[in-house]
Amino acid sequence: MASLIRVWRSPATIWSFLAILLAGIVYEGDAIFRIARHNGLIARPERIKVDDKTPPVLVFAKAHQLERSGEPLEAMRLYTGILDRGDKHLREQVHYNLGTLYLREAAELWNAKGVLEYVRVNTLVALAKEQLHKALRLNPDNWNARINLEYAHRITPPAKEREKADWHGAKSSVFATVPTIPGGAP
Repeated sequence: MASLIRVWRSPATIWSFLAILLAGIVYEGDAIFRIARHNGLIARPERIKVDDKTPPVLVFAKAHQLERSGEPLEAMRLYTGILDRGDKHLREQVHYNLGTLYLREAAELWNAKGVLEYVRVNTLVALAKEQLHKALRLNPDNWNARINLEYAHRITPPAKEREKADWHGAKSSVFATVPTIPGGAP
């Protein structure tokens, strides 16, 4: 026991312990500084400059700000850039927001143009369904995603009807239209 106390009282051990303690304080201080800076940017997302090294949380905040300010295409671009980045909760929110954006665009287009924009509306609704399904796979308890997915199924445009053929032939008998049955007895 006395030798253990002597080891702890030695100047090298004390200096080593203080160096480790100082390194831990610097590391935690840097982490607190980064978190405070990120929180400040999240509070004012118009200040965020997005590049390849921007953390996904800040890209999400910028995309959300663009969505609210009426720039859905740029928001969609940013959301799709971080689909597979971040933790599970962030990915769920990205899929949900992206699906909701697609759904909103499809509903506005359907209400404005109707059947004239059938292909675009159908594509946007399909993309919305896909993103909302992914959000529900990440969190089955997301009721907002469930409600939006149900809405997507309800506004899915009906299938286009095929144009009818203009053939006006006369059928004189069944045997004339079915080639494998002989027309008469032997």
